[in-house]
Amino acid sequence: MKKALQIKRELQNALRVGWFLAVRNLRRGSMWTTTLIIFIMILTFLNLVVVSGLLLGLISGSFVAFRESYSGEVIVTSAAQRSYIENSQNLITFLEHHPEVKDLTIRYGTNAQILGTLTDLPGKNERANQIGIRLMGLDPVAEERMTRFSRFTVQGEPLQAGEEGYLLIGANMIKKYSAFADANIPGLDLLTDIEIGDRVRVSIASTEGTIKKDFILKGIVKSKVDEISTRAFITDRELRRLIPVNKNEVQEIAIRTKESYAPLLVKEIKDFMGSYAARVQTSGEAIPSFLRQVETTMGMLGNALSSFALVVASITIFIVVFINAVTKRKFIGIMKGIGVSPLAIECSYIFQALFYGIVGSIVGLFLTFVVLKPFFDAHPINFPFSDGILVATPESAALRVVILLVVTFAAGYIPAKIIVRRNTLDAILGR
Repeated sequence: MKKALQIKRELQNALRVGWFLAVRNLRRGSMWTTTLIIFIMILTFLNLVVVSGLLLGLISGSFVAFRESYSGEVIVTSAAQRSYIENSQNLITFLEHHPEVKDLTIRYGTNAQILGTLTDLPGKNERANQIGIRLMGLDPVAEERMTRFSRFTVQGEPLQAGEEGYLLIGANMIKKYSAFADANIPGLDLLTDIEIGDRVRVSIASTEGTIKKDFILKGIVKSKVDEISTRAFITDRELRRLIPVNKNEVQEIAIRTKESYAPLLVKEIKDFMGSYAARVQTSGEAIPSFLRQVETTMGMLGNALSSFALVVASITIFIVVFINAVTKRKFIGIMKGIGVSPLAIECSYIFQALFYGIVGSIVGLFLTFVVLKPFFDAHPINFPFSDGILVATPESAALRVVILLVVTFAAGYIPAKIIVRRNTLDAILGR
């Protein structure tokens, strides 16, 4: 018992003396050296958080766009080998009266052919100016409320409720606007020589023959979500008249709810559907799996780059503490000679190293969450496939602070231990 109390008292004295020596050294040290070391720690912290956060943000931006522009938190689509959601009208009633459903939009859809040139027939060896496309019928009011669909209209005008005879086409299906216009992809056909106001012909195949109707191209829609840029859109009322069968059965229902409630809502919908067939997914589940794999790869790459930054920071702290201790060998020897414990001297250098790490982390946290994250949220990086954002959470940042401080602790302790353990008389005499 006495031995334990003695060890505790020695440790307390070592910490108290070590703290005094650390404060004294920092006050008497070079301001420029201290500032430079803290600056290095800030850059290290930003490398840990921001670099990996931006790499993840390249993919996470596309996830956010997918949810906000198309799927909502939950999306219901037709099951495999089905052309519509079974029992969809009852499901819509269920969702409209569900207390956790904030909003929803209903979409009708069918496969169609669009002929872009009605007056100029193709030559003998020429392809017709025609493409196969997914034709969607929307309620413009509900879609605008749910996804702000009109913001995707880059040319012309958006659809209006109640109008007929007008069509919107995704930019990637028209050669003039498509991101794939320069790619020589076998089997990829794009519409050419069509402008806003031109008349195009839509053909829908059915068991009773082909249904055809002419539309005026009212606008071009463009988004980094393929489900928008590769489809054509008319009003839902008009598409329902064109579809020969199952006019009341829908193909997609996008639902807005709390993100945390989405998995539970998926379960409730599946229970409600029972034996009826439909595919019910959260936004995250509906995202293609290859994007998830890219996200994992980006995370690994970010961690690898962050590891290099940690190594650089630890070496920097090691060198600074080691040189500081070497230049003060005689002073350390005198302190040991007058009775200052080696542990107290080691603690003083550990406290100095932790000071650099803590100040660098605090400034880095401020820059990350007060400056950089709001900036990238307001001004995302414009990549071809997504709007890149900065992915940083308090939990992940706290983990990186702990990692940085552990590395800093080791980088301060090891050189101090090497110098302090040397013979006291040799240290005083400078041998």
